[in-house]
Parts: sequence; structure tokens; C-alpha cells
Amino acid sequence: MVFSHNQYTTKIIKQTLDPEWNFELDINIHPGRLPALINITVWDEDFLGRDFLGRNNGGSADGMARHYGDPENQTAWYTLNKRTEKNNVSGEICLRFGFMEKAIRPCEEYMKAWMS
Repeated sequence: MVFSHNQYTTKIIKQTLDPEWNFELDINIHPGRLPALINITVWDEDFLGRDFLGRNNGGSADGMARHYGDPENQTAWYTLNKRTEKNNVSGEICLRFGFMEKAIRPCEEYMKAWMS
């Protein structure tokens, strides 16, 4: 995942066609400096090398309009897209985004922070 010019990677899940990462990532962000996009790329890695499985360039405002612990903040499935027309890509990735604070604020306050 690339977020605000920083790259983050998960551990490799071996010997499965249906991997579950259960990966949590905390990134400190100033509300006035939120990136417009979160770029997620999925690879398959085996003894022959890496194979591109797909990517999603989602708008961060779409995915993080709530506190992470808000009961209404649910996971969502994101379609994996091709890099080029040559790629044979199909699949989805399940993700959940949200703000981490001591108190849960109204959704409107988070949206206002994204738009400022």
C-alpha cells in the first residue's frame, strides 16, 4: 500500500489461493494534509517470483469518513483492477479504514476534515 509517498507491506501468506492477511496499519495524519488517494497493489509471491494480482487506487475520503471503532464503519470489498490491458486480473480485497481518536465524533466532522 502506498499512502502519502510512504510504502507499507504485509507479511507473505504461503501456500494458499485464498490468503487472509488480517493486517492492521496505523498512520499518523494531520487532517489538513490528507492524501486524495490510497494506492493498494496485491502481488502473489512464490519460488518463481512475483505475479501482479491487481490494484485499487481508491479515494481516501470515500473510505475514512468515520472513526475506526464506529459501529457504522464497516469493511468494504474493493475490486482489484488491471495495471495494463495485458493483465489478467480478477478479484477483490476486503478493507476497513477509519480515524483513531479517544472519542467518536459525528461523521460530518470527519468529512469536513477531508474536505479542508
